[in-house]
Amino acid sequence: MKAFLAAGAWFTAAVVLVVGSVVVLSWIGFLDQISILFYRGLVLIAVGEVFCFAVLLLARRIWPIWHVRDAVSACAFAGGIAVCLLIVLPVTIDRSISVFMLTQMAAQPDHAFTPSELRSLFVDIYVERYEQIERRLEEQKVSRNVAQTRNGFRITPQGLSFVRFARALSIVFQTDRRFVTPAATRVDAR
Repeated sequence: MKAFLAAGAWFTAAVVLVVGSVVVLSWIGFLDQISILFYRGLVLIAVGEVFCFAVLLLARRIWPIWHVRDAVSACAFAGGIAVCLLIVLPVTIDRSISVFMLTQMAAQPDHAFTPSELRSLFVDIYVERYEQIERRLEEQKVSRNVAQTRNGFRITPQGLSFVRFARALSIVFQTDRRFVTPAATRVDAR
């Protein structure tokens, strides 16, 4: 039981070090020049991993029971937890239509919104005022999934590969296939 509690404390310390590093570095604006939250988060997690590993190696001096392999496994575990938290929390909040909709409703908690009102708010604010289509196109350009042309944007071979991958994952995890299948309408070239 003692060994189990010690291992739990060791792994918990690693998670706190990595996630804590990511939070602190985010708050101080470290790597804000990386505009895509997900990519910035991955780099911050890597920095947190290095910090965690260094701290755990130093901790081995105090507690010689721990080995380098224990530091490596604790850091790997903490990195996995940090990536899961990054995807589930800040990236979802940053991209979620549901969070946007709930935030608008929270501003007027006594008002009963119709779907039409929420649709108008979404288009007027999220799409138009916040320029989210432009933001997403820029992110996809940086990710090299689309390329800008004289007339607009075209999907790249990498982007096509990503769409095939997304479709496969949609089948495996039974997500709403409408989001990975083209709509019946087509935008005509002008």
